[in-house]
Amino acid sequence: MTEASAHPRRRVRLAFAEASRDLAAPLARALEAAGFDAMIAGGDNEADVMLVCWTPAGVASDSVNLEAARARKAKKLAAVLLAPCAPPASFGHPLADLSAWRGDPSAREILPLVHALHAQVSKRPFSGGLWKSDYLSWGGLGAATLGLVAIIANLGGLTQTIGGLVDPAASQRALSATDAKVEEVLTLLKQKSPSSLSADAEAALRDSIERLLAAQDGARGQAASKLESGDLDGARMALQTAAREGEKVIAGLSETWLEIGALAYLSDTFGAINAYKRASQLNPENAQTFSMLGSLYMRVGRIDEAQQAFEQMMNVADTDSTMARALGNLGVAAMARGELDQAEQYFGDSLEVNTRAGDLGGQGQDLNDLGEIYRVKGQFAKAEDYMRRALKLATEAGHPEGMANVQLRLGRLAADRGRIAEATASYTRSREISEALGDSEGMSAAMNSLAEIEFNRGRIDAASKIVEQSLALAQEVSARESEAFAHGLIGEIAEKRGEMNAAIEHYREARTIYTDIGMADTAAPFVDMLARVGATPSPEGPEN
Repeated sequence: MTEASAHPRRRVRLAFAEASRDLAAPLARALEAAGFDAMIAGGDNEADVMLVCWTPAGVASDSVNLEAARARKAKKLAAVLLAPCAPPASFGHPLADLSAWRGDPSAREILPLVHALHAQVSKRPFSGGLWKSDYLSWGGLGAATLGLVAIIANLGGLTQTIGGLVDPAASQRALSATDAKVEEVLTLLKQKSPSSLSADAEAALRDSIERLLAAQDGARGQAASKLESGDLDGARMALQTAAREGEKVIAGLSETWLEIGALAYLSDTFGAINAYKRASQLNPENAQTFSMLGSLYMRVGRIDEAQQAFEQMMNVADTDSTMARALGNLGVAAMARGELDQAEQYFGDSLEVNTRAGDLGGQGQDLNDLGEIYRVKGQFAKAEDYMRRALKLATEAGHPEGMANVQLRLGRLAADRGRIAEATASYTRSREISEALGDSEGMSAAMNSLAEIEFNRGRIDAASKIVEQSLALAQEVSARESEAFAHGLIGEIAEKRGEMNAAIEHYREARTIYTDIGMADTAAPFVDMLARVGATPSPEGPEN
């Protein structure tokens, strides 16, 4: 085997807006120099990586966004920033910012991208020397670990920490401040104090003095030196400086956890929940963090926790737009509980705020939510009016997620009215938009509805094929309500085919999920359905 065949050149295709060709061409040459086969046209099916080149024109380009969606679905997506812009968050964080790069293939700025691409195509996160590159930074792999090291450094404890690991005796010496020294400094500070200290305050001050005297380096060590000379103000200033630097580090960590949450949002629901929770702990004033956290809790059916997140979002909202989103989110949680009047009130309040702020996208979402309330209440004509207005606004605002959601609800409305062809068309459009966005949860919801139509038409095999795909998508992102619906329909299909054991298994799973996510009314009919297919009580479980 030759050297070339043992290590074939990896193929990278660049996706970019035509107006950005002059920016993409130097990047292609730089990647060729780095050992890749860089293609700037065609060959996307054969490429190992689709590298999306984000520029303002690329962000606005339907074709670039569609290529990015297809690449993400094929697990070949990578991205780079070639000009200052705000790429769609759903496609994740760019591997590198080359907006200031001038086309030199040997320039330092290109190295992080080369390392990251080699790591992606080789499936080895630390290949290509990534571990020693600048890519391993606040926005990259290991950011949380670096952040913790920075906190230690900023608080003056890094030397002590490392020294203590190498030489335990050094750590012991650092902590050997004598009681006499602590008392000496405490007495000095008390003499300088214009008022007496309570017993609790004196105990707290003594503990602080002891900890500071044990610190020998950094800002804490400087504060200790100030204390020993009785300079209380100087010690406080040294600690305030350290605290400010520490807050900067914490802010950086919060942003990193937000990035981790955004990257996990579409494929790892619980990983995203953990990331957004950590971000909210580090920065409890970021309303968007609570919005994302609440939506993830809604996805997995944890309604109480979702409501708490949305209430916290409302508490920290500092703009009309943010307040409107918080109100709308609270309406979604109320609707999930079946509290339709409360939900209607929230959606109406949100619409009022969004109208005042001139937010067309927000108005469209509120109208869509109100339309769903009226559909559930049986006010079909009013529901359709609101949903059609919502679709128009979502289209004008360029909000594809909103368009997909309205189409899904228009499909349900048409099905309620017996307009099956109309319902099928709306569900299909919703699925197509969700697929282009790479939204597994949206695709699953639309496919569940399409499968239900096929089942009701007696097309059992077609229904089975669609709902099995829907279940896989729902499980991929832990979309619990969609997962429960799919299990219920698969159970009905199994019952229709006379496969009673399979029907019992899926009915039981659907009932369990609906119960777990607080949808007791939806879970209740499965008791009779299980009895109908021959499930009986068992000492080892609910049914056998």
